Amino acid sequence: MSPVKDFSSTPDSVPDPLQYFSGRSEDYEKYRPVHPTTAIDTLLADLKPPTQLVAVDVGAGTGIGARLLADRGVEVLAIEPNADMRSAATAHPGVEFRAGTAEAVLLKNASVDLVTSFQAFHWFEFKKSLQEFRRVFKPGGRLALVWSLWDQSDAVSKEYNRLIMEASRDKERQSPPRRSMASAIKSFRYQLFWQDLYIPYFNGFRRCDFRFNQSLDVVGLVGLAHSQGVTPAQRPALDQLISELSNFYHLFCDIEGQVQLAYQTRLYLAASPKKI
Repeated sequence: MSPVKDFSSTPDSVPDPLQYFSGRSEDYEKYRPVHPTTAIDTLLADLKPPTQLVAVDVGAGTGIGARLLADRGVEVLAIEPNADMRSAATAHPGVEFRAGTAEAVLLKNASVDLVTSFQAFHWFEFKKSLQEFRRVFKPGGRLALVWSLWDQSDAVSKEYNRLIMEASRDKERQSPPRRSMASAIKSFRYQLFWQDLYIPYFNGFRRCDFRFNQSLDVVGLVGLAHSQGVTPAQRPALDQLISELSNFYHLFCDIEGQVQLAYQTRLYLAASPKKI
């Protein structure tokens, strides 16, 4: 298998990931989709009972994935470098937020049973983050990397994705020259879903796939678009995107006033070696 390109180490390829979602955290918390129950079932299968597990969720954002684990009884340390994202998180008694990065989790050696990353691993320094994850694992710990992306085989989701990518190009025309974020995301999605992901330093690598839908009204469609970070936040480009999303909504909404976006969820699992 070919490894996914480490975009975080590509000079000028993307904005600073530590600040990328600043100013967008409320929409991120409110409109980002919740990963399917079946994916969480698989993620936790064959481990100790959830109430006996300590997990660290790295690049936790506003804690969407962390709360899914905590709802099962897992004790979760949510590591998120962006203060804006941490402050927008919905509180959960089973989740403790801490500042930190994937390359410096700031936990003791062999202290956690489970390391997860929901929608974030592509921002990390590939080898350094995996080495750090392995350091904090108890022997036999599990690594779980999760992405939920718009299903490009679904016409509605494909069109929504196209509008987001077009808006990102408009945003980047107003920025210093750099590799297009839309191009980076497209390349990453291609590698993730067609070339697959390779995980060094771990054993028992496997992949699981899931599908689910998200229902959104026009406000939700705009909020989800803004949560992506690639879309413009200033007029007139923002007004143009809102207009296009309004047209999109009227074209695809159902009789209940909702648009159904289809997602593909890809879960990668691997195990820490018994002896390190």
